[in-house]
Amino acid sequence: MTTRPSTGTNPGTGLAAGTTGSERRAGDAADVAQVAVQAASLVPGVSVVRPAAVRLDDRSVGLDLHLITWYGHSVPRIAETVRALVAERVAIQTGLSVAVVTVTVDDLLVPGVDGPGAGAGAPEDG
Repeated sequence: MTTRPSTGTNPGTGLAAGTTGSERRAGDAADVAQVAVQAASLVPGVSVVRPAAVRLDDRSVGLDLHLITWYGHSVPRIAETVRALVAERVAIQTGLSVAVVTVTVDDLLVPGVDGPGAGAGAPEDG
């Protein structure tokens, strides 16, 4: 079991105060993923966001995200909006340069066919 020292965090980042490049811990990838998921979830038409990969180095990060979207929204527009918003939020909240955000849309939910909780892992009726 790995524990993280309680050195405090930088406001709004969730990263340890004074953390730089080589001092980053494995938990930082989870922090970056959380920021990315929160940002992507703000985009209209996005139902579910799953981080597939977070690649960190000393100054930059690369992200792969998988989405489930709702029918009736432009998939290319959603993907581009998610990419831009995630890159902006991750850069602001972590201080890292965002090298790439790859967005993959895995599924499309249809209103009236897929329930409101269908993409969120809600149990099916039956």
